[in-house]
Amino acid sequence: MPSGNSAVLSRPTAPKQFPLRLLHVASTRSQGGIERHSVELAAALAGRGAFVRFACAPGGFLEAWCAAAALPTAALRVRNSGDLGAAWRLAKLIRRERADIVHAHSRRDYVVAVLGVALARIVLRQRAALVLHAHMVRPLGEPARLSGRFFSWGVSAVIAVSGAVCDVQRHAHGFNPALVHLIPNGVNLERFARPGSDDAANRRSETRRGLGVPDDALVLGMIGRLDAKGQRQLLDAVPALLAACPALWIVLVGSEGKSGERAALTAQAASAGFRDRLVFTGPRTDIPALMTAFDVLAHLPTDEAFGLALAEAMAAGLPAVATAIGGCREVIQDEKTGLLVPPSNRPALISALCRLLDPVQGPALRAALGARGRQVAEDHFSQETQLDRLEALYRELCPVATPI
Repeated sequence: MPSGNSAVLSRPTAPKQFPLRLLHVASTRSQGGIERHSVELAAALAGRGAFVRFACAPGGFLEAWCAAAALPTAALRVRNSGDLGAAWRLAKLIRRERADIVHAHSRRDYVVAVLGVALARIVLRQRAALVLHAHMVRPLGEPARLSGRFFSWGVSAVIAVSGAVCDVQRHAHGFNPALVHLIPNGVNLERFARPGSDDAANRRSETRRGLGVPDDALVLGMIGRLDAKGQRQLLDAVPALLAACPALWIVLVGSEGKSGERAALTAQAASAGFRDRLVFTGPRTDIPALMTAFDVLAHLPTDEAFGLALAEAMAAGLPAVATAIGGCREVIQDEKTGLLVPPSNRPALISALCRLLDPVQGPALRAALGARGRQVAEDHFSQETQLDRLEALYRELCPVATPI
């Protein structure tokens, strides 16, 4: 016991945890799954109490998607990966926002982000950690070893969306393994109607009416840029599928990508005699509603880091047929949550799709795969799990955030 005149020693208190100030960066004008997911992720972090601003090109899809999500934006024009003017503009933005974390999503912005954060630290005296989000199975830059030394110097952490992406970053760049963090993409499960519910049935009828698809059709859907997810390969299989499943319709969701791709796909369908069964929706953000209108999702890229559409399909209780590559193999469990086929193998693709579309055995198989898929999505691919892991990384990089 201390004496009456002795000082009483107390346990030091932990520093107050202020809300993090986050600056997410993506200057691309693309409108694919990576961009959509980046906005959803930033908006979810704001919903957890972080102060988030999204730096993007003015007048583009990202700015519009941020507005729809009530996410504040800042204009950032980046001509190319060597745009020094953009690096200085980013540095001033970091200082203005007093950002604790800069989180860059687009490959074209990685070098600019490194230089911008360095300028903010050295010239403007604003310290910020830099996180690069690797959404693709590609090195962050070229040549890989030289750029690896550059990124090791200026980057606080690299997030990889799958094990396949982790391997590329660590091996191609020679990164210290501790620099690369595996955080798989997550899906907001609350946006997806539970399979078999009245909500799912109502959304299905309403969405099909909007698409002009009959209620009794069997719908094979695909989500992604029209030149990126194997759309031509899918349409090449349709004549054989129609012979086994006359009620089949095809719905392609996504931006055009390469100019003329939609016209080429339209001509392909017309020459094979099923143009009237093919629907193009363009880019959409209401993916949970669209999923209810599908019976099977096809996802057939030749290069895939994760496959967000596959996780979304599982959240919707929808079976998928996907190519057995990269991230697809980490999301889909073959014969359990979907079916995997070798890349560019038309007979295997037709066989897998026919199993799911078969009028006798197909419904039970679709239901079984879909139910297991929903459970796996809840266990491994929820947005809440992704946010928990991301916030833990942020706090590791920035234990004490900037006060308001």
